[in-house]
Amino acid sequence: MFGRRGRKDEGEAAREEERRALFAELAKRPDTVCPFLGLADARTEYTDGVDANHRCYAFGDPAELSAEQQTKVCLQRGYGNCPRYLRGVLVIPTEELEALRRPPPPIQPRTATPAEQPRERRRGVPAWLFGALVLLLLVGGIGGASYWYLNNRVSSSAVLDTLPAGTELKAEVVSLGAPSDGKQKLHATAAIGATQAVANTTLIYVFDLSASTLRGEGCGADINGDGKANTPLDCEIAAGKALNEQAVKNGTVAQVGLIGFAAGATVADLSGADRDQALVAPDADVNANGTSDVVDAMQSAFSGGGADPVGFRIFSRGATENTTTDFSSGIRAACDILGATDSENRVVVFLSDGANRGGDPISSVPPCDRGAAFQTFAVGAQASCTQESALGNLQDVANLTGGGCTSVSDLTKLPEILKAVVLPQITHVELSVDGGAAVDITGAASQSLPIAGPAKIDIDPEVPALGAGNHELCVTVFASDAGGTGSVKSCSSSAKPDGGPLTTN
Repeated sequence: MFGRRGRKDEGEAAREEERRALFAELAKRPDTVCPFLGLADARTEYTDGVDANHRCYAFGDPAELSAEQQTKVCLQRGYGNCPRYLRGVLVIPTEELEALRRPPPPIQPRTATPAEQPRERRRGVPAWLFGALVLLLLVGGIGGASYWYLNNRVSSSAVLDTLPAGTELKAEVVSLGAPSDGKQKLHATAAIGATQAVANTTLIYVFDLSASTLRGEGCGADINGDGKANTPLDCEIAAGKALNEQAVKNGTVAQVGLIGFAAGATVADLSGADRDQALVAPDADVNANGTSDVVDAMQSAFSGGGADPVGFRIFSRGATENTTTDFSSGIRAACDILGATDSENRVVVFLSDGANRGGDPISSVPPCDRGAAFQTFAVGAQASCTQESALGNLQDVANLTGGGCTSVSDLTKLPEILKAVVLPQITHVELSVDGGAAVDITGAASQSLPIAGPAKIDIDPEVPALGAGNHELCVTVFASDAGGTGSVKSCSSSAKPDGGPLTTN
């Protein structure tokens, strides 16, 4: 009925042999590894875990795989439910592979007893025809599923990256709801990992010591013993102390330094040795008094009237002029200290309660020769990140160094806010549609931001109802850790006017 097959030519025989050899090699794998998983330069090899060189060989050109796809699909027993695997079954026969993995036990022929012999041949569907019908049904079903998949599939939008100090940050646009009242709800997720306890960061504290730090409401009692309680300067010191304690607890900071500035800048001596020591370990305690040396120096900070010097009293007294507030002097001093460190990450915490009124323009100073992220803080009700100044403001400092700026009007919250500098945290989220301008959607997060890791959040903003055709939706998640700032951007070009999934995961 089907005719007889001719003898295979030599080329076909060679291909058949190659295919059998491939199946024989793949059959050696455990049943938790997809047979279509391979390395970019080695089809039959794989790594026991996530590997950037992993590729999917199910069909077409080898496809790159996200870390989540590898862990949740390719390296799990459930890989057989993967759409790529199901389509690959249609393209590459796997009967031999399955047979090699689970060879059936041999069946011994047996002669029927007289009682088992049929009295007469039953009429019905011939066995070969029944098998052909079953095969056609199976192929039709799989083909139908494959056709649906090929016409409804979307690419994975999951993006995973690491922040400067090694913290994992992930974002994924998941789905778009159906239009309602001219709007559609987007659903996305973001996640940030836990602190990576690797001491690979140098952290520099820069305190504003100008006369204005003795005026107005603050916190910290009289932490520096100058007879004036709860001033903005006391609050700067209390916040620096809290941050240093967190840095010691995390184990992410190798060295710390301390600078005070007003009209000029002075670098705190942190050793008490014969020569000044600008950098020490955050938990160094050379005088064995139970308080780290850098905190001792913070608590010795002093300010005064416009003609009085400002600086630190220990370990050797350092002071500078106090006639104005000069951001450039503090920035330049921080850059000078950082020139002596080999740390992989360099972060400067820069605090000021007022406007930049003297010295050089900000644009002429950073970035440092050894790049550093300046995390700036506008402290007090009268300060802001964008305070007008012809010389530049705190936001300019952050922008020029890849850092961020935070306004803290309620100084009682400053110690808790400053601690987060060395904690992994998601800070804000933005959305863009079809390549348009990014819009802040932080308010659409399921938890208030910033949020420290490890944490996962849902993000559910509304977008104007989309028009005909496919559209691209991109969510960018911004975060920071002990090494500085970073972000991940998740995009899907599968958004449709009637909504639907935006990712395969």
